[in-house]
Amino acid sequence: MTGARPALRIVAIVVALVAGSFGLVAPTPAAAHRPTIPVLGCALSGTRVQLTASARLDPSCTWAGVDITASGTTLDCQGATVRGELTSSQRGIEISSPVTTALAHVTVRNCRVEGFINSLRVTRPGFRELEPGEEFLHPTSDVVVEDSTFTGSRGVGVYVDGYVSGVTIRRNLIQGAGSSGIYLETGSKQSTVADNLIIDNGFRENGPGGQAFTFSGFRFWFWGVGREGISVDGSHDNLIVGNRFKGNANGGVFLYKNCGEYPDSGRYFERRDHATRNRIVANTFVGERNGVWVGSRMGENTLPMDCTDPAYATGPLLRVVLDRAEANVVRANLFLDVTYGVRVEDDDNVVADNVFSGRSPDRHAVVIGTPYRTEVLGRPVTGTVLTGNTSTIVGNAHPYRWVHGHGATAVARNRALGRPAGLCEGLPLPRQSMIFVLAAAPVGSDGTPPPTPDLTYPTVGVLPPPPADGCIGTR
Repeated sequence: MTGARPALRIVAIVVALVAGSFGLVAPTPAAAHRPTIPVLGCALSGTRVQLTASARLDPSCTWAGVDITASGTTLDCQGATVRGELTSSQRGIEISSPVTTALAHVTVRNCRVEGFINSLRVTRPGFRELEPGEEFLHPTSDVVVEDSTFTGSRGVGVYVDGYVSGVTIRRNLIQGAGSSGIYLETGSKQSTVADNLIIDNGFRENGPGGQAFTFSGFRFWFWGVGREGISVDGSHDNLIVGNRFKGNANGGVFLYKNCGEYPDSGRYFERRDHATRNRIVANTFVGERNGVWVGSRMGENTLPMDCTDPAYATGPLLRVVLDRAEANVVRANLFLDVTYGVRVEDDDNVVADNVFSGRSPDRHAVVIGTPYRTEVLGRPVTGTVLTGNTSTIVGNAHPYRWVHGHGATAVARNRALGRPAGLCEGLPLPRQSMIFVLAAAPVGSDGTPPPTPDLTYPTVGVLPPPPADGCIGTR
């Protein structure tokens, strides 16, 4: 076969020239000089491939992992599997460049990645030491991850690291990640997450299966709510569009700012950025607990996370810090049988033109408000724009609710069950005693986990109708 390739190439060139002479094709200099991307053979599959130029993988073998470290590089797996059992590496595919070197025009496509801690990670070694103003002196741009399958990671599926910019994640399946399906780390920006299937993620990290932890010198076992499909953690100016979310442990898209957790972990860095100016548009959420949660840690007790951000609410076993997730847009999404479609706990966010449906009245379209910031600081959620939304949730004529107070809320053109619907007072939503924790119990003296308790996730349930004059914006 190898010896036949020159002859085949000559035949192809002759055919092209003849076709061009009859006006069938228009020969272009670019096409004539387009380089052929080499195929890497199975002899290289047992160790990690260090890629500095474009390559294709032989799909007949299983690969140990790939590191991409140069601009202008395309990895086409051609359907090949990259599997974690073959290596101790934490990442199936890593795209990286030091913070002193820009990285651009990198594409990963047609890959099947199984196992690992992260199926794919885009990172910049040294980003934790960057000083303010230096974060994007040598940026990443035009990094594309497409048409691939990422399954069964032990941690995050696809990870966009701190101060990474310009990543496009499109037309992928992200399934069964132990933590969040996709993570946009603090300081990352201007990424696009489009047309992906994001399903069944988040059941391992802080999940209902339980895990051990040490708190104040005591060993506990805790069972948690799990993680979400996409984490927008202090990441800004991103577009999340056309994705489908289903079966993720705690919800679809969460927007929040990391509180500066675990300063002695060795992974700590200063979190400077807010989860702001993000657009969540034209996605579908099916059967999730929470669809989109804006400011998802504003009302949570983060005591176990050892946050470096200052607390504004404290007490016995209580420590609450301010979350930062302002000026985002949640528009034209479809929420199908989601317990809480959109939760808003920070200021100046837009919730517009979404459609909500549900099979029972214990489903709620929008809930605006946050507890501790309102009660302790006198700062209710303000500046929300709630407009043009439609709800067909069965039996729920008042699916748009506020709790704990709100201010300067613009409400217009919302409908429920075919009629105009305003923003009405609701009841406070049940919350865990500590972030992520559904239940906890001491570990046995022999180190064995205690019996699993009732892990029912509490919800607000069916709400009573508001007073006749208890809603705003019904016209």
